[in-house]
This record gives sequence, C-alpha cells and structure tokens, in this order.
Amino acid sequence: MSTYNKLYKLILVLCILSASSCDQDITDLNTNPNGVNLSEANPSFLLTDVMVKTAMDVGNKGYSDPLSAYVQYTQKDSWGTNDYDWPGSGWENYYSNLRTAKLALERAQELEFKFHEAVATILIAHNFALLADFYGDIPYTEALEGDGEVLLPKYDPQEMVYKGVIADFEAASEMLSANAGNLEVFSATQDIFFQGDAQKWIKYANSLALRYYMRLSEKDPGFAGAGVQATLSKPLIDSVEEECAVPYLGTGPGDSQPSNGLQGTPSNFTRVKPCTTFTYKLRELNDPRRNIWFDAVEIPIKVVPASEVPGGGDDVVVDGVRYINEDILPPNNLKIFDPNTWYADREAGLSLIDTNSVYVGIPVSYQGSEPYTYNLNPNPVQGGGNPHVSLMNPMFNAVSGPHLKARVFSYAELCFLRAEAALKGWGSDAEGNYNKGVEASLETWGIGDQFSAYIDNDGVAFDGTLEQVMEQKWIANFSSASEAYLDWRRTGLPDLRPGPFAKSTVIPVRFVYPASNSTLNRDNYYSALNSLETTSHTDDVPGYIENDTPWSKPWILQGVSKPWN
Repeated sequence: MSTYNKLYKLILVLCILSASSCDQDITDLNTNPNGVNLSEANPSFLLTDVMVKTAMDVGNKGYSDPLSAYVQYTQKDSWGTNDYDWPGSGWENYYSNLRTAKLALERAQELEFKFHEAVATILIAHNFALLADFYGDIPYTEALEGDGEVLLPKYDPQEMVYKGVIADFEAASEMLSANAGNLEVFSATQDIFFQGDAQKWIKYANSLALRYYMRLSEKDPGFAGAGVQATLSKPLIDSVEEECAVPYLGTGPGDSQPSNGLQGTPSNFTRVKPCTTFTYKLRELNDPRRNIWFDAVEIPIKVVPASEVPGGGDDVVVDGVRYINEDILPPNNLKIFDPNTWYADREAGLSLIDTNSVYVGIPVSYQGSEPYTYNLNPNPVQGGGNPHVSLMNPMFNAVSGPHLKARVFSYAELCFLRAEAALKGWGSDAEGNYNKGVEASLETWGIGDQFSAYIDNDGVAFDGTLEQVMEQKWIANFSSASEAYLDWRRTGLPDLRPGPFAKSTVIPVRFVYPASNSTLNRDNYYSALNSLETTSHTDDVPGYIENDTPWSKPWILQGVSKPWN
C-alpha cells in the first residue's frame, strides 16, 4: 500500500472518530452520539470525510445504482431494479454530510482558515444542490440551525436552493481569489479532491456554478444566460488533470469500485450487465470506449439456415459458438433482436435473440421479472451466469484500478457545457468545445490516441445539433449516471424511454421524500407536497403518499416541455 493510501486510510479513521453523524433523523441535527468535543474538531479531517462521502455517492449512483439503468448504461439481470419504480435514495447521507461540513465551516471560521472555509462552503452548496436536484423543495435555510433552534425545518423552494448554491459557489471562489497568497496550508493527503491546490478549487467552484446555471437554462433562461456568460469569463476546469475524479482506494466497501466482485459476493459484479441501448449506440458510432467498458460475450449466437448448422441439428454449440436453425424461430415465438422494432416485438410476445457477436447487452425493462432468461440463457436461474450476454469489462470486478474513479466533475462535462452554451448563443466555439469533450472522455479512459480516428466517424463528426452534443455527453458520463440523468431530465436528450414492462411509460423525474418525513416533520412535509405538480403519470404506481411520487414534477420542470408532458 502506498504512503498516500496509508495516510488516507488513517484520515478516514480519524474522520469517523471526530465527525461521525450517525443519527439520520433530521429532527436530531445536533446529536453527538460519540461524545467528541466538537469545539476542538479538526476542520481538515471533517472536510476529508465530506469529500469521501460526496464522491462515493456520485460513484455509487454512477455505475450500478438504478440511475444507471434509468439512463440505460447498465441493467441488472437479477436482484435489480430495471422497471423504473424506484423511490430514490440519498436524503439521510446528504444531510449527514451537511452537518459535518457545517461543523467544519464553523471551526474554519473560528480559526480564520479561509481556505477551509471556502472548501466547506463549496461542499455544503454541492450537497444542498444534489438534494434539490433529486427531491425538489428541501429543508435549506433552517436545515442546519444550531443549538436546537429549529427541530422541524421548513422546506424551501427548489428555486431558492438552486440560486442560493450558485451564489455560494461564486462567493467561495471569490474568497479564495481574494486571499490568494495568504491561505493556510490544506494538506494534500487531507484534500482528496485537489491535494491542497487552491487554484483548482477556484476552477471547481466556478465550474459547479456553470453546471447549475445550465441546470436552470430551460426553466429560467434569462437568469441562466446571464450567469453562464459571466461564468465563462472566469477560471474553469481546463484539462483532465484538473477534473474532480477521486480514485477508489479499495481498502473496504466504502472506498471501492461499486459492485466489484471481490467484496461480498462475486454476483455483485456478474449481475451488472451492459444495456442494449448503450451497446448498440456505441456499435453504431464505432466507438472505441466499448472495448474499455464491456467484455466480449462468452458464447455468441448465430442464426443460420438449416444447412449451415454443424451436425445438422437445430440448436448446437460448436467451437464456442451457438448455432440456431432459423426455421425454428417462428414456431417458438423467437425473433432476432432489432433495435428499431424490439419494443413492438416484445409487446407482441416474442422472445428476442441478440446475434451481435461481440458485445451483447440486455434491453431496458425487457420483461416483468428479472431478465436472467434473456437471449436463450441455458442456465436461467437467479444469480446464475449467462454465456450469451456480456459482462462488464473485468476491470470493474476489481476494488481499484487506474481508470476506476468517482468522477464528481469531469473535464469532458465542462467542455460539453461550453459547447451547449455556445449553441444557445451564450458562448462561442461549439464545435471546438464539442471536440475537446469527446477527446477528454477518451483520454480519461486511456485511449486518447484514438481521438483522431473516432472524431470523423459517421454520427460523431460535429453536425451543429444539440442532440449530438447531448448524445456524446451522455456517452462520456458513463459511470456518472446522476449527471446523465439530470441532463436527460433537463433536455429530454438522448431520447430515452422505458421498455415495455416498465411500471410507467415515462422515466421518473424525481426521488420520493423519506417516509419518515411524513410523520417526523409532518406539517412542513405536506406543505412541500403542494409545490409538486401532478401529471398524468403521478398515479402510475400505487402506494405513494398523495403526489409524492417519482412522476410528479418539481418546480424546475413546471411549465417546460422537457423531458415529457
């Protein structure tokens, strides 16, 4: 284990001892179950704890969480959620992060540590922003009140939260800039985001402001446009080396690649499969990242005329290939998978055979139960293998590795934000920034040398459309599904839709508040429900409290046509 890893592990232990916030009840914001003297807490250790947990939340949501199925990167063939009926998660963890970050902020202010104060401000704003992203209205102005002053905080409007966090990102950036040359040391082993580099924190804060201005671009274009234009003149993430991507350490489940097969059970890895939406799009574009992300199918299937089946049978495996007589398909309700007709084929009761000989995924919401039977699996049992569907690349089975990171904010994302802003008339050089975004994504996965060949491919060479920019951004956001989901929610791009056996015909647009809120903070909870707009899909799935469902629209989607009406 490297010196860095040893120090980082020690820091995590100290964080747990000095900053634990185990009680998840929002009414107990000031409980200190460990009895630690908080007035002496080290702000560096506290901030490390928040950075670790913030990064792991992004990483966990990014790869195997249901959000990855929502945006159709992956599907789980057993013990999974592919039917788009998921209430969401993260509320308690975000508020735990906020309590720790608030203590770090107070300690930094007491010690007059401007660097730490600015970092705490950024982390607080980011966690509040994530809560607003996923839930809508949230406890904000009263959520972190100390000394028991507010036990039942009100829910503030989503608009207030968004505009408040943008202001905080900007204020933190200005604080760091104004105190440049006079900032205290923030140890590189404690600052796991940027190793004590204040200039990178400035760029990160400005880049987060840009992200959230663009988040508001459809709902409040006047505010967003002015903010984007002002922010583009500031220092921003400017290379892959400057992005916020935290390597997994692999010392335990809390700092390892999500769903690796080396911790817990091997099925953590094997049940996560590529989604057909993703595999076929990468195939269409001849995208080299598919070789990095997926593993070749173990036994490909070939549907051939009877005369070409070895041995004259109807269904045989010879030399690692399964040959099926095409004549047996119609009488057995079988059909070769076609990305253009598969939805209707499934509605018609047909079972589909994917004859892609390299990377075979699972179609989204393919059946009403978990799809371990897909593609004529000869061992169709829960948790069993499937030689006719690809696994993810073996590197994702490890706890750590050179490309295994929690990508909190990538340089590719920054480039695509610039490209989109240019298309809206708020910036310049849409094509140049689009190309940089594509190149940055290839570089971050170790194949930057393939950019020149890839960028001229059909469907990849810049055509000046928002659809293409968002498609490449979606591809680049693989393993960062939360941002891909929020982009889709904002723009409706790419055009992702549930499969025929989903619980609703549209993808959910928010997370559901924890059920405990309806009892512990009842009046404020029900007041918050009034701000949600019911839709024709609000009641698609029974069992939710009033309109607190994944298909009710929060403020940011009210009055706009995206992603669905």
